[in-house]
Amino acid sequence: MDLLILAHLVSSYDEWKAVFDADADAQSAWISGEVLVAQANNTTAMIVAYGVDMEGMAAFMGTPEFAERTAGHVEGHTVYTISELPPPA
Repeated sequence: MDLLILAHLVSSYDEWKAVFDADADAQSAWISGEVLVAQANNTTAMIVAYGVDMEGMAAFMGTPEFAERTAGHVEGHTVYTISELPPPA
């Protein structure tokens, strides 16, 4: 599944990004495609992830360790699925 994830930040983007980047090896276990990350504004980071194993992501993000690592950086996440639209008629 392809996802757009909004991370609602309580720290700076750079501080959050360092924590996100430190999890790259673990993320590769449940993301099989490309990952794009950008700052949307002062309080939001955007993550576009292709080929996400939803069960793997839920297991990773549901651990106490993940909650502890991100508590000072993220207030919460909003997750959207991405799907290709057919061309206009």
